[in-house]
Amino acid sequence: MLKKIINRFFVVLGALFTLLLLLAMTSVPFYMHYNLGNDPNHEFDTIEAFEPQHVIMMGGAGMPSASNLMRLYYTAGLAITYDCPVTIALPYDSVCHAEMDRFLENQGVLSEIFHDTIGTNTRSQVLGLAEYYPELLDTKIVVVTSPEHLRRTIKCFNKAGFQEVRGMAAYEGTVDFNLSIKEQIVEGNEEIPSVESTRLRYTFWNYLKLEIDTFREYIALFYYRIKGWI
Repeated sequence: MLKKIINRFFVVLGALFTLLLLLAMTSVPFYMHYNLGNDPNHEFDTIEAFEPQHVIMMGGAGMPSASNLMRLYYTAGLAITYDCPVTIALPYDSVCHAEMDRFLENQGVLSEIFHDTIGTNTRSQVLGLAEYYPELLDTKIVVVTSPEHLRRTIKCFNKAGFQEVRGMAAYEGTVDFNLSIKEQIVEGNEEIPSVESTRLRYTFWNYLKLEIDTFREYIALFYYRIKGWI
């Protein structure tokens, strides 16, 4: 009996792994990730028409880190364009907060920078903002976070009573040059053929990573939904 259960368990794991590999050969992971990065309330509206009065950045990892630097880059652009204050939601870390302030100032942000250190997850951070910055409940705010977190984050703000909230996903820029290795000097074993396909060299692996991010986020959305947080 136990052997049969173990066999079925590994069959299911194998089937799931095969499915992930097959999906990575398609554009499905890209569109799943893209869908998570859309503002669920204002998918077709523009930030320019909204004219935000406050920018809230949901903190990522440490500083410097890829997630924080990407979010800070977009936050700085919004704060400068609309000359509005910034609030960074991130658990307290004196070095991290000081480095983030310095980054924004170096980018040219002249407006006030606040820090919300309440909470260690999206739900508790949003509740902390609602409690300690109640004036934001009726203020036009733009929330900056990573693309895969945007949908869940905006829904948390809606659930907490924020009336005027928009989201901006901190997407990475894409390269616009030829990645082919044809006619390049790469040397190596001449008996082994060169892999020209960028889909095999880059896209397939990038989509595998996107699958991890998106499936983890869909599970988080399901958990937040059954908890009544969104």
